[in-house]
Amino acid sequence: MTDFKKDSGKEDISDESTSIKAKDKNPEKEMEKETGKEIEIKTKNHRNLLERYEQRLKDLDPELITPEDEIALKEAFIHAKETFEPEELVSWFTVKAEPFYRSVSWKVLLSLYEELLGIVEKKPGPESPETASVLNGLAGIYRYMGNYDEALKLFSRALKIRENLPDQPRPETGNTLGELGILYTLMDRRKEALSFYTRALEIQKKFLSPKNLGAVRTLNRTAFFYKGLEKPEKAEECFRLALKLLEQLQNQEPDNRVVMGYRAGTLNNLGVLLSEMGKLDEAEDRYGQALELQEKVYGPEHPQVAQTLNNLALLYFQTTRYEKAMILYTRSLEIMEKFGKTEHTGFATTLNNLAGVYVQKSRYEKALELYTRALEIREHVLGPDDPDVAKTLNNMGELYRILGQHKKALPLYTRALKIYETTLGPTHPDVGTTLNNLAGLHESMGEYETAINLYEKALDIIEKEYGPDHPYFKITRNNLIGLYEKMERSWRK
Repeated sequence: MTDFKKDSGKEDISDESTSIKAKDKNPEKEMEKETGKEIEIKTKNHRNLLERYEQRLKDLDPELITPEDEIALKEAFIHAKETFEPEELVSWFTVKAEPFYRSVSWKVLLSLYEELLGIVEKKPGPESPETASVLNGLAGIYRYMGNYDEALKLFSRALKIRENLPDQPRPETGNTLGELGILYTLMDRRKEALSFYTRALEIQKKFLSPKNLGAVRTLNRTAFFYKGLEKPEKAEECFRLALKLLEQLQNQEPDNRVVMGYRAGTLNNLGVLLSEMGKLDEAEDRYGQALELQEKVYGPEHPQVAQTLNNLALLYFQTTRYEKAMILYTRSLEIMEKFGKTEHTGFATTLNNLAGVYVQKSRYEKALELYTRALEIREHVLGPDDPDVAKTLNNMGELYRILGQHKKALPLYTRALKIYETTLGPTHPDVGTTLNNLAGLHESMGEYETAINLYEKALDIIEKEYGPDHPYFKITRNNLIGLYEKMERSWRK
């Protein structure tokens, strides 16, 4: 504005047209300079604000994501759009979104991924690696939200783009193949799922490094796939191969926290499998190794540590080491309470399991308190008709049966049975075990004919699912035989 006043004071009116042109042109140039300055200032402001939000998003743990963190991600994305070119924006967002992805924060991620897809489809274009990356992330969200058709469409498009890129094979192609493996598993298209896992692993093993653990993820996923097919030996083989690869990587970089974290997770997964296979001594060793690594990486009070403590406590429970189980369950609960995770399904599971320990120690009042709290959390978080709600109802029903409070036990068993039949189907094994428990209740009430009918239904379901050599079948069969013997003794009298 100072320059404009100075010029107007010395204006030469002898050449009016020239003077007018000069007056029109100079402010325009000044406005251009100001606009450029404004853009520079705005960009700087966006960058500064982005750095501030990035501090909030630094080293987030997926187990500890809060609503405030979700707001910070949204705000950071607004400023990142104004700071980065689209290619950089995708790289930035992929990293920042990962903990939210693992914490199942679908609502916040869905809108951001959709907006990002619109950006990269314009530039660098619909067939670019960046577009494939965004499609891959968006497809994963739809998959976990249960929209399998949309997920398949997006994954397929991402795979096509990645397979058409030069320098094949590429690790990104393997990643999409692995994601498709999960999707086809969920869609119960098992043959196709295994094919995608196999193809993914062939590619990912070529690029294995401490910074590229795709092969380890796929091996863990394939192990769970075989576990779902009730092929525990194949699952064990996959977990052990994943551990072998992780040990090689840790030898390269002994203090790499990411590698140690993956190794701890795989050890924990193997421990669960070995425990289910009855290999309890090795399972205990694996849990111990997992805990040692987790405490080194995360510290002794962390949700990941709490999860492994819970698994090891269950093993102690199974081997009747109730005092040890109680100590670990209690420590697990204390960790979760410290991090404010008391309205979490994992917290409810630990409460439920600890209650089982108190039942074994005949501390029924404390057990009932814990079951009640677990039930409240599960109903609040999962809804009143979730199978996990039925598990706690079943346990509470059994406790009331032990206490001889049959009128309180009956509606709990009945509600649990209805939930299982509705959500899992009338021939699911959990229906069979609940029928067994309900039969035991009617037996305790002296209603033998009803109990026999329920035991027989339970046996039929359990035998079809597990076969006659399974422990559940033997327990139910022995219950039925015991009832017949009881009735026979009664008749003799």
